Order: sequence, then C-alpha cells, then structure tokens
Amino acid sequence: MSPAKSPCPGLYGEPWQKTHAANLDFLNRFGAQAVDLGWTDLERFAIHPVIGTGRADYCGALVLTGRQVEATDAQTVRYGNLTYYRTQVGNPHPRLRGIPIWAFRG
Repeated sequence: MSPAKSPCPGLYGEPWQKTHAANLDFLNRFGAQAVDLGWTDLERFAIHPVIGTGRADYCGALVLTGRQVEATDAQTVRYGNLTYYRTQVGNPHPRLRGIPIWAFRG
C-alpha cells in the first residue's frame, strides 16, 4: 500500500499517512510477536467491506489511531493511554466481519 494514496474511504491525507507509518512500525517491531500471540490480519487491519473506516466497530486494532503501538500482548494493543482490546463483552470478534484494508474495492 502506498502512503500517498489511501485504500479506503474515511481515511485520507495526513491521517492515512500516519496510519500507514504506524502500521509499518508495528510490523517491524511487533509483527512476529503478534503472529506468535495469535493475532489475525483481520484483528489488526480490518475495515468494513463497503464503507471502509466509516464503521469503527469493523476496524482492526491498527486502523484508526495513526499512533505508534507501545506494547502488545495476547489480548491488547496499547498506544500509551489508549488500549485496544482483542475481545469485547457480548461481541467477541467484531473485526471478523470486515476485510483487510488492502482488499477494499468499494
């Protein structure tokens, strides 16, 4: 994916460039660990299949913040004072309904 061109609606310009950079940073620093912990591509990079990032509940852990990850474990991705939880009460895997951001066709 190009940092110059967003693959989906709702994530353009500087926010996309920050997200792209943060994703590359995550993959370099935590990618192997995330795989070992069982994080799937959808849990990390999912978006809604029709409206992209317009539905945050379909988005994976690394799509919306544009911030660099500080730590990850089997259940969380942490961005300082912000934590993304892998599961949520009553909706254990909301990202599984989405598609990987790189597969978006609109």
